Amino acid sequence: MNLRQFEHLVALADEGAFARAAEKVHLTQSALTRSIQSLEDELDMRLCDRHPRGIVLTPGGRLVVERARRALFEIRALDRDVKLFNNHELGEVMIGAGPIPAAALLSDAIAALARSHPRLSVRVSVDDWSALLDRLHAETIDFMITVESAVSPSPELAIRSLPSCQCGWFARPEHPVFSGSRRRISMLRELQVASVPAPKHTLENFRKLMQLKPFEQPKFAVECNSFHTLKELATDSDMVVYGPFSAVWRELDSGALRTIDFEDAKELTTRFAIVSLAHRTLSPSAEKAIETIVECNQRLEERATKSRKKKR
Repeated sequence: MNLRQFEHLVALADEGAFARAAEKVHLTQSALTRSIQSLEDELDMRLCDRHPRGIVLTPGGRLVVERARRALFEIRALDRDVKLFNNHELGEVMIGAGPIPAAALLSDAIAALARSHPRLSVRVSVDDWSALLDRLHAETIDFMITVESAVSPSPELAIRSLPSCQCGWFARPEHPVFSGSRRRISMLRELQVASVPAPKHTLENFRKLMQLKPFEQPKFAVECNSFHTLKELATDSDMVVYGPFSAVWRELDSGALRTIDFEDAKELTTRFAIVSLAHRTLSPSAEKAIETIVECNQRLEERATKSRKKKR
């Protein structure tokens, strides 16, 4: 018993005669007859009574035809859905993102996905890297995008590094830091600095950057998982925020924020990474989302570079 036999039986029921049904399914009449007889043998029941003017389904035949129609409908629906799924037009992608990559990339990437694949459902969780890693292992997200340095290499993880992006310190143009003629990195110790929660190695980098003693730890005036909130704080108060230019280029272009150019600061960079489970096959939709994020990262970094150069 196979689907082709069901197709033949349904065609016979619809046409009411072997000749017309054979033409519909592109078989000879004898081939269609053999197919129906084979199905009757497998089911051990007579499916139709033959008459000079055609056929009439038996009670058992009506039962089988009804079920065959349902089976064929489900198969066609499955085939359609698989094609839509593979073309990213059906299904769901669940993305985890750290606060800074969420601010820098996600809105542009999701907008691009919505334009190219409007039927795709996107779910986003924004959290710190450790919580996202737990969700990844629990398979409640397909992949996560975070600062690369936050994730330790592991055989369980597939880590795709994105190109590094330029970072800086930002404040509103009216901030007192811009009133003097010279700005040195040690001034950060006296400024109100807002930050996303940072892992230990990042805090150590901040400690060195702020030229603090080994026993001193950086103290932030505000810590928040939402980088968007931190940007708003920086535009509305004397908070200073650190992050990639790709996350603040709009504020720089509009004049809402200004880059603090510390004369003794080294070039600051960060690198995002896309992390998934190493031995878990990603769905086509997740693969498409990753491809879109990579493309957006490149475009935004190019846009941020232009914005940075224009402001100098």
